[in-house]
Amino acid sequence: MPRRPPRLPPLLAEFDDEERDAVLAANRAFYRAFNERDAEAMDVLWAPTGPVVCLHPGQAALHDRADIMASWRAIMRHPEAPRVRCAQEWVLGRPGLAIVVCREILPDVQLMATNTFVRLGDGWRVVGHHSGPVPSVETQQPTPATSSVPMRDRRRLH
Repeated sequence: MPRRPPRLPPLLAEFDDEERDAVLAANRAFYRAFNERDAEAMDVLWAPTGPVVCLHPGQAALHDRADIMASWRAIMRHPEAPRVRCAQEWVLGRPGLAIVVCREILPDVQLMATNTFVRLGDGWRVVGHHSGPVPSVETQQPTPATSSVPMRDRRRLH
């Protein structure tokens, strides 16, 4: 009996520019909610059900949605909570699932974050956030003439 060819996953090409823009809008809403200390907006951004995970720098992983929301409320309530600027976003996606990798610029440190989104009936929702420290690189606010390609750290060969 001849073997059937393996089933291939949906092509990444099925994740079009409109979906990419919607994911980036959701990612930017995530940072806006954080910077505006809007716990209600942060709550709406996270998927209401299903598996979720959040890894804040230097902390144990949180897998319970209620614990994740409590952690965000505590961070946003803290009087010394920094403002975070998201830079160098890039998206990897396929229908219904997207990952945004971005640099988080804080006053004294830079972090890299991976934000994972799923497509629900009412839009893209966060199911994962993982952020950790990385060496700082000079970043600039995007300008119309600036390329959207992430800046390469020239200290590394690959």
